Amino acid sequence: MTYRQSLKRGLSLAFRHKLDRETLGEIKAAGISAVELSFSFDDYMNQIDFPNNWQRVATLAQAFGIELWSIHLPFSSDLDISHPEDKQRAVTLHTHQVLIEAAGKAGIQVAVLHPSSEPIQDQERLKRLGRSREAIIQLRSVCDLNGMRLAVENLPRTCLCNRAAEMIALLQGTGAGIVFDTNHALFEDNIAFLSALADSDLTIESLHISDYDRVDERHRLPGDGVNDWDGIFFQLQRAGYRGPMLYEVSGQPKERDEITFAQLADNMNRLASGDMTGPNPT
Repeated sequence: MTYRQSLKRGLSLAFRHKLDRETLGEIKAAGISAVELSFSFDDYMNQIDFPNNWQRVATLAQAFGIELWSIHLPFSSDLDISHPEDKQRAVTLHTHQVLIEAAGKAGIQVAVLHPSSEPIQDQERLKRLGRSREAIIQLRSVCDLNGMRLAVENLPRTCLCNRAAEMIALLQGTGAGIVFDTNHALFEDNIAFLSALADSDLTIESLHISDYDRVDERHRLPGDGVNDWDGIFFQLQRAGYRGPMLYEVSGQPKERDEITFAQLADNMNRLASGDMTGPNPT
């Protein structure tokens, strides 16, 4: 068994934006054993009411034998841990704390956090980095209290953590790890980015697997872009990554038909076997 075949298969629920019996049944049938909760603020707090309904969510996943691996904390221009306005930043931190506490009760292992929103101007970047670091340390402590690990995501464009050196400098000494997104590296390719992370003392806690064109994020199926998957998994193995091969792809990507769970399962099989030699059929 190869390294990538040894990784369990995971999926962000952003694929369908649903959390119900039908969706979990399709996920199970596709051979996927771990999921990431990934919803908006309104979904988490109002539609699902996750802080009060975490037990129902955990029981539903357990019924299908699916692990609740991670929770992607909500993000927007307002929900930003580096927000320059104290009042709005406090709302963000409170929201994240409440969700982490519920996630810990549900047995979720990893909290995925965006270090900022955007746009960020050059002249404000240092201040935003400082505010982000303070929040990361605070939320890592909340995760510790709830038996979870905090993983900060690399981001594209003008967001914080858009380069490996900045990400390493931001996270060193915070106790937080990394979730690496394979369609966010725009200024450095994924191999260079991952190589720098592997050489650091930071831990890659989780993944967001998808493909892109290096012009912008696309969240396409692997093979529908430019990623060097052999190189990516070589660096992940070098970094000691043992979490899920967790896909974060759009179920309805631009320029192609809706992706079915059968197509998703086939793509995962191809990626795990190393048979990702060209674009997927539309």
